[in-house]
Amino acid sequence: MITSIFLLWTSLSIFLTLNVFKNFSKRSRSSVKTLLISYVLGWVVGDLLPQWILLNLGILIIFSFTEIYFSSIFLFGLICHFLCWFILFIRLWIILNLPKRINIKMINFFGIKWQNIHSDYSNPKNIFEINWHSWFNPLNSLEDPRIEILRDQVFHNENGLQLKLDIYRPKNIKKKLPGILQIHGGAWLTGSKRQASSFLVRMATKGWICYSVTHRFSPKVVFPEHLIDVKRALNWIRENADFHSLDKNFIISKGGSSGAHLASLMALTQNQSEFQPGFEKEDTSIQGCVSISGVFEFFGPFDEKTPFPAKANILKKVCGGRPNEEPVCYKKITPANWISIDTPPFLILQGETDALIPIEETKKFWKILKYKKIKSSAFLNLPLVHHGFDIFPTLTEQCIIPIIENFLIMLHYNYYKRA
Repeated sequence: MITSIFLLWTSLSIFLTLNVFKNFSKRSRSSVKTLLISYVLGWVVGDLLPQWILLNLGILIIFSFTEIYFSSIFLFGLICHFLCWFILFIRLWIILNLPKRINIKMINFFGIKWQNIHSDYSNPKNIFEINWHSWFNPLNSLEDPRIEILRDQVFHNENGLQLKLDIYRPKNIKKKLPGILQIHGGAWLTGSKRQASSFLVRMATKGWICYSVTHRFSPKVVFPEHLIDVKRALNWIRENADFHSLDKNFIISKGGSSGAHLASLMALTQNQSEFQPGFEKEDTSIQGCVSISGVFEFFGPFDEKTPFPAKANILKKVCGGRPNEEPVCYKKITPANWISIDTPPFLILQGETDALIPIEETKKFWKILKYKKIKSSAFLNLPLVHHGFDIFPTLTEQCIIPIIENFLIMLHYNYYKRA
């Protein structure tokens, strides 16, 4: 009995290790539940590596007190576990060295502008510079005496419905500061404005006013209500800019997954009256966008050549039907259809091992941005990086967030020079 359990645990560890590098679920036939399980397991084992190895080690110690300790099966299993750990540590090393390769890409995109950026926040260069404390205790990253967090500020109240946002800002503000509008992910069906809090805390300590907003969820509402809600938040932010010491002329939209889709549309549909009912003449301009694991393809999941049934089921709830039933909605929800000469700069980040969003659809959107010659934009495909890497301050997040910060600093510097 003990032997069977040990072999089962060893087989499961091997399987979960391989799933980090290539997800076991197939998008063409997997359900939403299967995709989510594959994603969560890959993310936990890959991005929470120290916790995973400690769990493995603890279970192996427990097995060492049983009768299989002196058997060849235990030795074989031990070797398998050590090999899995070794492979996962190779991934950790690759992630640790990822910023060097990204920096080269950014120099190719922006040249001297990128090289002239001076930021006092840098990525860890080795295992001794990793913030292990926040890795094991993510809540620790929210405790910073230099900033204040104003929770649950109501930005829209209608028929008993209250939409709220959180504000992260430095203490003792002496001048108008640039802003970040953060939109959470959750497939337009769920989500929390507490997502990516560690990023917002970091940026607040660097002199940014950060707003983390939420919106109504499908299937109670269909698109474009989600986008309208976020624009309402932006309108409220600008109306209260002086009170928060915000420079209302420089606001960046940022989001992950479905939040990245809405952040993209915020940048692409600025001042479009059809998405601003009741505040059509208000300024909803955005000065740049950071998209992390964004959703850009909406017709493909229904195509027999590129089936994606899990995503198609979600989109039917978000849009109120299939593309042939709601063609106008699907046309409006597709970001590529809104690219114009007024489109602000984009920074697009996408993990190559993303289990939920195919990197191919992100590359397609990037090609259109390049064709339209949108200036000061960049696309970073991230090897061995999973969906939602920025939710907690893991090593992946610690290595990539400085790149985002530097991009925002560059955009703000360019804006400051023009002003």
